[in-house]
Amino acid sequence: MIGNSSNALLVGHCCLVMVFASAEETGPRGGVEARHAVRTLPIRVDPLPEESLDSWLEALASRSDATWGEILRALGIFGMNGNTASYWATRANLSLTPGQVDTIGHCTGVEPRRLQAMTLQPWIKDSSWQTPSVASLRVTGSRFCPRCLKERGGRWRVWWRLRWAFACPTHGCLLADACSVCGGLQRTAPSRFGDVPKLGSCTRRVGRSGEAWRCSDPLSGVPVTGLETGPAVVVQREILSVLRAGHVSAGIYASSPVPSTTFTRDLRRLGEWMLQNGEAYDVASRISHLLFEQYVLRATKAFLQPLVTSGGARMTRSSPAADAAIACMALPVLQAPDTEAATQRLQWLTSSMRRRGLSLSDHRTYWHPGNGPALDALRRVVLAQHSSRGWLANSTAVRA
Repeated sequence: MIGNSSNALLVGHCCLVMVFASAEETGPRGGVEARHAVRTLPIRVDPLPEESLDSWLEALASRSDATWGEILRALGIFGMNGNTASYWATRANLSLTPGQVDTIGHCTGVEPRRLQAMTLQPWIKDSSWQTPSVASLRVTGSRFCPRCLKERGGRWRVWWRLRWAFACPTHGCLLADACSVCGGLQRTAPSRFGDVPKLGSCTRRVGRSGEAWRCSDPLSGVPVTGLETGPAVVVQREILSVLRAGHVSAGIYASSPVPSTTFTRDLRRLGEWMLQNGEAYDVASRISHLLFEQYVLRATKAFLQPLVTSGGARMTRSSPAADAAIACMALPVLQAPDTEAATQRLQWLTSSMRRRGLSLSDHRTYWHPGNGPALDALRRVVLAQHSSRGWLANSTAVRA
């Protein structure tokens, strides 16, 4: 227990920082951009590997027996109080300005490289969070592995905030995204300014009859679906490798590498088209029957809905099961060594569609253009072959 002495140190530190911060002009994201004299914090907490910025700050607050607001004031990077400061602190999970890096690093002793690694910038390679292609790489809030939370003392991985985070490579399970007690999605809003963070617990407000309180149920107990025998864990590792690199230069992209934003857009459009038009048995055999059951279960709850934030940025509200299914369907096609091989890997689907009398030119089954150049080239080949075989089949029927 830290007690009141360290808390008093934090409060004194906060007062000193705010004197300097009030004399500085705050930047457009709420952070003090100019350098100013600040003191180091009396308590140090090292970031864990792959930890997110807000998780580390919560651990620092918890270790110091300080509220979320006291930690934000102590860091001196936000020129406001209350939920507005919490809002901008949450936005800092995407990227940090040079001024924020300098101030946080000076106060905590953490190197700039490690601070930037706790944001999504190394994964998205773009700090323009309003850009639709960038916003589509994130989810509302954060997904999580309950087993990781238990082993890490309730501290969160930064890549759990990505749209294409759906499985835990360490524990071989589908990620969770909601509390099993209150049902609330996690980390969709900043921490309360006056709360002392309780690591690894649900922070959603629940209540009735006009009263509200924090759920606080331990998230380490949320049940998850094991995926050890399915392809989703392997696919997850490969997608994370692409996102870390920021580009892909293998498979159908070998002759013309593309950024990870183009790759993930292709992944989503191809996978959704395959799921839409594939028969249930064929889909289940390719992604595992267990994952298919979870995909259908979440789809029936109408979870595949986009979210438009107040700033106009679109972020997905799809489930981990849906994104895992999409990725498992599309990635083997995108990994084909060339367009011809990719077409062959789609043949089971196009043949099935012909047997069922489905046309790729019908609006209900149409494969829309507007993908990356490599995937659009594949689309044109598949459409041409499908139309040619359909014409041959019709001609044979007429002659008979």
